[in-house]
This record gives sequence, structure tokens and C-alpha cells, in this order.
Amino acid sequence: EGERSMTRDNNILGKFNLDGIPPMPRGQPQIDVCFDIDANGILNVSALEKSTGKENKITITNDKGRLSQEEIERMVEEAEKYKAEDDANKNRIEAKNGLENYCYSIKTSIDSEEVKDKIPADDKKKLQDAIDETQKWLDTNQTAEKEEYEEKQKALEGIALPILQAMGGGAPGAGGMPDMGGMPDMGGMGGAGGGAPPAEDPASGPTIEEID
Repeated sequence: EGERSMTRDNNILGKFNLDGIPPMPRGQPQIDVCFDIDANGILNVSALEKSTGKENKITITNDKGRLSQEEIERMVEEAEKYKAEDDANKNRIEAKNGLENYCYSIKTSIDSEEVKDKIPADDKKKLQDAIDETQKWLDTNQTAEKEEYEEKQKALEGIALPILQAMGGGAPGAGGMPDMGGMPDMGGMGGAGGGAPPAEDPASGPTIEEID
């Protein structure tokens, strides 16, 4: 409960765990989270993992851990005071997520059945080494600046783009590579002079990485 973009800066109303989900490849688990508030101000939060059917929920009532009007006004003032800092932190997290997702997307694509036998061995090794190096950097730089994540993505794009374009026969800056079995869209990559895509507007909703 609160106005800040990071959970640590808000008032915790309650929590629950969604347990019993077996290990799965990244991107495979699908979790539906539902927030429902009734006319009496009672909040019901539920989470369901679709593939396993595992579900858990919690009910938050008006008399449990809620903020007073004075506390709400203080938090609103703090949110305005720290807005620039919160926006910068949010953009940093989005840049980190973007780099992680880009690494995962390329790695999944070049290992897919449709692509793995089409890409030359030397090019595949070069791309895999670049991805591994970027992922190792990410593991040790979880609090880097937004510009650092964007620079790392631009460097990886500089290696990936020529290889993927050669396979798809596309011109620099073209859209998604044709018939490449799910290759990531290259439309926003360095071939047209662009680097990492710009972070989303800070006014957009939170991402899962913001639950710290």
C-alpha cells in the first residue's frame, strides 16, 4: 500500500507464498495474479500457476495493518519528493530486464531445432560466448546503471545482428528475421543506428523485478 514504485518503500499489508511449482525453463511458468476489492474495502489477492494448478490467496481487511489518513498523506508527499529517484531506479531495472531477456531470447533461438543446424559452427560459438560473457557480467552487476545495461545490450547486438541477418538474408534495421524459428525481432537493433531500446515510460506499471 503506497505511492512508491518499489515495494520496499511502501506499507506491507500481507504476504503469501506460491509453493510446489517444479523447476521449468525461463518463460514457461504462467502465473495469474488477481486483485479484487469489494464494496467494504476488503482486498482479496490470489495467484494461480496455470500449468500445475497451484494456487494460494490472502484476504486483507480494513482493520489489519492499514495506513491512517495522516500516514497516507505523508507517503504521498514522499512519493512526490522521491519521484525522480524512483523513476531512475525503475528505468534501471527495466534496462536490466531488457538485457536479460535479450540474452535469453537469442540463446533460446540459436538452440532451437529450426535454427541450430543452420547457423555456422564458428558463428554459433562466437554468439554463445558473447551471451555467456554478458550473462556473467549481469550476475556480478545487478545494481549497475541504466546506461551500462544499455551499452552491454548494444555490444551484444553488434555481434548478434550480422550473424542473424546473414542467416535470414535481411538488410540492416529490418524487422523480425524470416523463417528463423522464433528469432527475436531485430527492428530496434543497431543496424539502423540504434542501441538498446529506450526504457518504458516510468508511469507504466511495475514489473516482477521490482518486488525486492
